[in-house]
Amino acid sequence: MIPMTVWVVEDDSVYRRSLEGMFERREKITCAHTFPSCIEFLEAVEQEPHPDIVLMDLGLPKMSGIEGIKRLKKRAPEITVLVLTTFKEKEAVLEALENGAAGYLLKTATEDEIINGIRDIFMGQSVLSPSVARIVLEEIRRPAPEEAFNLSDREIEVLEHLAEDLAPKEIAARLDITVRTARFHLSNIYEKLQVSSQTGAVAKALRSGII
Repeated sequence: MIPMTVWVVEDDSVYRRSLEGMFERREKITCAHTFPSCIEFLEAVEQEPHPDIVLMDLGLPKMSGIEGIKRLKKRAPEITVLVLTTFKEKEAVLEALENGAAGYLLKTATEDEIINGIRDIFMGQSVLSPSVARIVLEEIRRPAPEEAFNLSDREIEVLEHLAEDLAPKEIAARLDITVRTARFHLSNIYEKLQVSSQTGAVAKALRSGII
């Protein structure tokens, strides 16, 4: 396994220490910094070498985790964010994913589920707690606008398969296209929807009624 660096943004000092202890027990995952607020976290982003992954709570003082994700994606879009929170309301889930979170876990997740989620996200996969996945899948689908984000028919097809949690290789096989072409369509979709991840694209497409 490739070594990775994690930062934690969490205002609950007890839970923050439990996460630190969890990382101390694991090999090749280093928790370099922890922060009680997004404000301190974003200041560190400007000054410190960047982590591979950030574990982000949403219910934070002075600045919400969602606002923190928005600002982070403008300053350092290469940093991957995994939400780890108690918030399981649909709007919070979809807004976090739409604004750049690559995954969403609830604090009821076990230590192994959190570690596996970090590893999966590091490898480019999406990570959702089961109840969060149901929220995304059960989002009411509305008729698509005539020119929703100027997506082509093929791009909408790719989005629909993306919503089934298919990888680019699987999407390519379904549509009888090359993997390179599938990745090209995904790149266009992310740009047009102004998102940076598979989960963000699916969340925004569902909220906008595209699929």
